[in-house]
Amino acid sequence: QRCFVCGEMGAAITCQEKGCDRSFHLPCAPEGECVTQFFRLYRSFCWQHRPEQAVPATPQQDTTCVICLELVDDKKSYGTMVCPACQHAWFHRSCIQEQAVHAGVCFCCMHCQNKDQFVMEMLTMGIRIFKR
Repeated sequence: QRCFVCGEMGAAITCQEKGCDRSFHLPCAPEGECVTQFFRLYRSFCWQHRPEQAVPATPQQDTTCVICLELVDDKKSYGTMVCPACQHAWFHRSCIQEQAVHAGVCFCCMHCQNKDQFVMEMLTMGIRIFKR
């Protein structure tokens, strides 16, 4: 299979959406804005079929990431996410992924401390949480 992100052969991951034949390498997934869910069925999705947050919140002007304190995009996107519980904690995908790696089983929203809803949403959105 040819990777739709880098164009090289050997792509082993195929989008799980019925009728979609996009394949990609796991390391190419972030660049292609693909989501791989590292729980239950371990499903993967291309940029067009990836899950999106259903939270109706949008960031206010000049909203910053609660982790790095840099500005986030002006809407939810692949790179900008929000806590589904409090809808006030905004963060960059790369920042929350790094936080998940360091927090392990203690991973929760840094703003409201919600764990259950927050963790399930992050797993669905492709954030890998390491259980040490």
